[in-house]
Amino acid sequence: MNLGVDRDGVVENVLAGHGRPAHTPVPDVYGAAHDPEAVFEYDPEAAADLLDEAGWEEGPDGVRVRDGDRAEFTLYYLASDNLRRDLATAFAAEMLPLGIEVDIQGASWDEMGENSTEAGILLGGGDKPYDLDTQVYATLHTREADTPTYENPGDFAVPGVDEALEEARRTLDPDERVEAYQRVQRAYVENPTYVFMAFVDHTYVAAEDDWDRGPLVLEPHAHGVSWGPWWNLSEWRR
Repeated sequence: MNLGVDRDGVVENVLAGHGRPAHTPVPDVYGAAHDPEAVFEYDPEAAADLLDEAGWEEGPDGVRVRDGDRAEFTLYYLASDNLRRDLATAFAAEMLPLGIEVDIQGASWDEMGENSTEAGILLGGGDKPYDLDTQVYATLHTREADTPTYENPGDFAVPGVDEALEEARRTLDPDERVEAYQRVQRAYVENPTYVFMAFVDHTYVAAEDDWDRGPLVLEPHAHGVSWGPWWNLSEWRR
């Protein structure tokens, strides 16, 4: 599936160019910790070959079948979020030529939580952008007894990733952290457990005036008015 997603096309057509392709949960805004080589090339032919080799044969309706199981699953998205709806629709369209049928369904958080172990969920990350640890640890680390529902909801484990994440969390040496996070990305692309599609740009327009709004901040994943350029509204001064 990672090979079958045209991430550049998703950015251009769904986000109107306001974003960047995502292959791992580490965007380039984190500088040296980002590994530019940790990517999935867009190669639908290679994706089809992998499915063939794994025994997924095309059925009479074009959907692949193996041992009586159809290559089909439900993908939930938050019904109130049009962006997630559009991304889910684009993903499903990319999968169909590979013989994978993705049934998209808008739902509430409660409904998605009830089905988190049985279906796919289109999630938005980046709600804690203050450090790379808060971006990546919860997303990729193996689940534990008190892990929230939407942190690694499929309960996958990538060999070597837990150890590297824990090392990066413990060390105070910036170079050691960079090296650990690059190991995380290299290990992840060898054994992916998600299909990351895009880092979304949030664009705001403000009239020129005599207000001093203070510094800009790294925008997390909220799409409404709870963050953005007005995060420090109480401190604005003329």
